[in-house]
This record gives sequence, structure tokens and C-alpha cells, in this order.
Amino acid sequence: MLKPFKHKKISDQIYEQIRDMIYRGEYAPGQRLMSERDLAALFGVGRPTVREAIQKLVEQGLIESKRGVGAFVLDESARFRKLSPFLQVLTKENFSVVEFLEVRMALEAKGAELAAKRATDEDIVLIENSLERMRSDSEKGTMSMGDDIAFHMNIAYASRNTVQIHLMKNLYDVQYYAMEKAYADLLKSLNIDMMVFHQHRKIAQAIKRRDPEQARLYMEEHIGSVLHNVMQR
Repeated sequence: MLKPFKHKKISDQIYEQIRDMIYRGEYAPGQRLMSERDLAALFGVGRPTVREAIQKLVEQGLIESKRGVGAFVLDESARFRKLSPFLQVLTKENFSVVEFLEVRMALEAKGAELAAKRATDEDIVLIENSLERMRSDSEKGTMSMGDDIAFHMNIAYASRNTVQIHLMKNLYDVQYYAMEKAYADLLKSLNIDMMVFHQHRKIAQAIKRRDPEQARLYMEEHIGSVLHNVMQR
């Protein structure tokens, strides 16, 4: 039976805003969120409403709350204390990194194409910010999974396609899991961090130029090269 639409709870809206900031890399792993009092003042709501949003972020495994200290974004090593329902299903099926990359190839190539057509100036800034963090990491010889994933998440948001965005949100935990289990070790062993950075830069530049075809091709090249290396192992 059809039912009337219901407005989202304020706490859910706050949760979604903070979650998206984490997904997009605006909150880094280990970073402390604003206090409940400050968040309540910012959103113009009571502290119980903010507390409800924070609890939902905790339940999603995105942050941890330390009594008397504050709430902090979980770092990469602590991401999987609580597996998402979707990731639980995949791990039971023993999915492979190859299978995951095959899906990413189809999904993200189209996402990059759409982003080149629809990205706002703010989207471009966020993509470039995550790219700059990747550049810094690559030059130091370190690789942050969070910055890599944030780059791809920002492209998904820039696609302005609701289904694309939600599919990528559901794959967020899977990306961390796949990279931690095999992907990150592969990249480190092959010493191709800088190559991966340059591939990301070509994608970002194509999106900024509003060149959908090149953005799609560069994304296919990037994921395809990782897929090839994984299959050779």
C-alpha cells in the first residue's frame, strides 16, 4: 500500500553530511570531529539530535567516540571492527580482487564520464584536493588508502547520478577491505605509486577540461592497469 512521504529526521541529515565529508576526504583518518556542542550550534539543533547522528556514524564503523575526549574518524587499520552488511555477504562468498576490479571498471568509467559533464566548481576543488594529498603521499613513498578512495568517491559525487553515488557508497567499505587485503600490498611490491598518481591526475584533468570521452578512457586505463597487475600475480 502506498504511504505518504516522510521527511528525513534531522539527526539522519546530520549523519549523512558528516558521512559524506568522511567519504570525500574532508575529514581525515584520526581527525577529531567538532564537539557535540559546536555541532549543535552549527546545525541549530539540540545536543541529543547530534548525539544520535554521532551514534549512527559509530555503528557504521566510520568514527569512534571517546568519552570525555570527543569523536574521531577511524583510521585505516580500524575500519573493519564492524563489517557492513554488504561486505559481510561478499566475504562469505570469498570474492576476489579481480572480480571487484571488473565491477569497478564498468561503474567508475561511466562515473568519470558523467563527472566531466556535470561536475560543479566545488566538485573539482574536492577532486583536486584529494589528488594533491595523493601526490604528497607518493613523493614520500607512502600510500594512503583513504586519499585514493576519496579521489574516486569525489568523482562519484561529481557524476550527480543518485544511483551511481549510492552504489559507490555501498562499495566504500569493500574498497577499503580489498585494498587492505591485497591491493595495497600489490602496489607497494611493484613500486608503482607514482604511476598510479599520474593516472589519477590524467583523470582529474580530463574532468576539469569537461572532456567526458577522455575521462572515461583514462579511468578505464587506470583500473585496467591495476587489474592486469593483479591477474599477473
